[in-house]
Amino acid sequence: MKSTFLFALFVLFLAASEAATDYPTNPPTTPPTPAPTSTPLPSSAASPELVAQLLNAPSELDRIKLLKDNQFVFDFKNSKLGVTQGTGGKTVATSRTNFPAVIGHNVAMTVGFIEACGINLPHTHPRATEINFIASGKFEAGFFLENQAKFIGHTLEAGMATVFPQGAIHFEINMNCEPAMFVAAFNNEDPGVQTTASSFFGLPADVVGVSLNISSIQTVEDLGKHLPQNPAVAMQACMKRCGFSD
Repeated sequence: MKSTFLFALFVLFLAASEAATDYPTNPPTTPPTPAPTSTPLPSSAASPELVAQLLNAPSELDRIKLLKDNQFVFDFKNSKLGVTQGTGGKTVATSRTNFPAVIGHNVAMTVGFIEACGINLPHTHPRATEINFIASGKFEAGFFLENQAKFIGHTLEAGMATVFPQGAIHFEINMNCEPAMFVAAFNNEDPGVQTTASSFFGLPADVVGVSLNISSIQTVEDLGKHLPQNPAVAMQACMKRCGFSD
């Protein structure tokens, strides 16, 4: 009798479990969260008025209220803003105007898409230290900080990073036969960039001439006319090794 009763309870338990599975007695009352939809990213720079408002906002909460959702995303692959294009590839940099969400956070970023045998020419960032991460490929990189300092050079492969101190002249060369990419982060939303050669030749020609021990101003001016756009094509030895030149 007892065993029959226990068996009946077991059958009822199974039936109840099956019913609960097929016909839930407590259906969810909250609809599922809809999947996010893609929002077109800004195609133009932020206005000077918006930048001024963000810089002068009394609090971070007030600053965030001034921005649209899509202004918190920057598309390095497809952006037409912040692009520097040369024969050796391109760099894409955020700034206060093309990525206003960085304002007030002391951060900025540049991504370098460097072609085979390309070089990100020697340059400095007057207002920021840079940490440079190699996303793909391999780079020869180095910096020179100041007079009497030693040159620091590295071979950096994908997954490695290095630091370029604020104000140090530095460069990255892709000495390989395939494109490579680096990601550079800065501790200032307005790091600035000064390409060393073009800035130097932007000085008065006689000053440049004395610095190079060249007496002819015409020679100095001719040299200045042949400076490449950044990023440039690197050493001819790399081009020849990769079969890009005779």
